[in-house]
Amino acid sequence: MIFRSPAARLGLWAVLAALAAGNARATEIFIHRPGLNATSLSVSGKVILHGDVFFHYLSPSTFPSYNDLSGPADRWNMGFQNYFPITPTTTLMAQMVAHDDGTQRTKFDWHFHLRQALLWNVVAIVGHDSDHDSEHQSFLLGKPYYTNRNYIGIGLPFEGRHFYIEPFAWFFHHSNQRVGLDLSGELLRQEYGLRASLWADEGVSVHLQACIQAAKAFSMGQAFSGELILRLRIVPWLEVSLGGSLWADLELSALGAKQSFHKLVWGIAIPF
Repeated sequence: MIFRSPAARLGLWAVLAALAAGNARATEIFIHRPGLNATSLSVSGKVILHGDVFFHYLSPSTFPSYNDLSGPADRWNMGFQNYFPITPTTTLMAQMVAHDDGTQRTKFDWHFHLRQALLWNVVAIVGHDSDHDSEHQSFLLGKPYYTNRNYIGIGLPFEGRHFYIEPFAWFFHHSNQRVGLDLSGELLRQEYGLRASLWADEGVSVHLQACIQAAKAFSMGQAFSGELILRLRIVPWLEVSLGGSLWADLELSALGAKQSFHKLVWGIAIPF
C-alpha cells in the first residue's frame, strides 16, 4: 500500500498527530467531495487519502476561545480534513482544527466518524468529537472540563450531478456537552438537521450544514448550529473560502440566558 502524493502523506501524519495529542465544537466542517469511494482501499489496493488542509481568518467573530466558553474571541482556525475510503460503501473521516486568538493557540478540536452505506440512500454513522484547551484549563462545577461526545446515527443522502442533500439524526451517549450556551442546560442527547451542497463545473461550490441540538430525543431542541461555506477553485491545488457560522440558544437556559455566537470566515484550502 502506498501514498500517491506528499500531501496525502502529510494528511496521514496529521491524523496520527491528532490521535496522539488528543484536543468550542469539534463537529465536522462539511465539504462534500463527490466520487471519493472510487479509489477505495478494497478496489485499488492502496491507501489513498482525500481531503484538504485549510487556513481561516475569522472577522468578525464572537466565538469564545475555550471549552468553558470564556476568553478572547477566535481569530484563526487552521487544520485538515482526511477522507479514507475503505470500501465503496465504507469511509473513515478525520478532522483536526486549531484555534488561535491572534496571540496564542487556544484550543485543539478533533473529530472522526465512520460512514457505512446500508442501502442506496441510507448510511449508518458512528462518530466521536473532542475539544481540548491549550493555554487554559476550563472548569465546570469545580471540575476540569473539555467537550467529549460519542454518537451513532443515520443519514439519508441523495446526490445528483451538481447537488448533494442529506437529512441526518445523531443520538449521543457518554457525552458531557450541554445544550445551553452558558453550560447550564442538560446533557446533549440528539442532533438532527440537514447537509446540502451545490457545485458548478467551473469550480464553484456552496456547502451548508444546519442542526438542532436537543437534551431529549425527538424534542424541539434547545440550540441551533449552522454553517455556510462558499468555495472557489483557483487552480487544482488551491481553493478560496468565504462563509459564516452561527451557534445560538433557541430558548432561555436554566440560568435565564439566551446567547449566540457568530463568525465570518475568510480563508484558503489546499485539496488533495
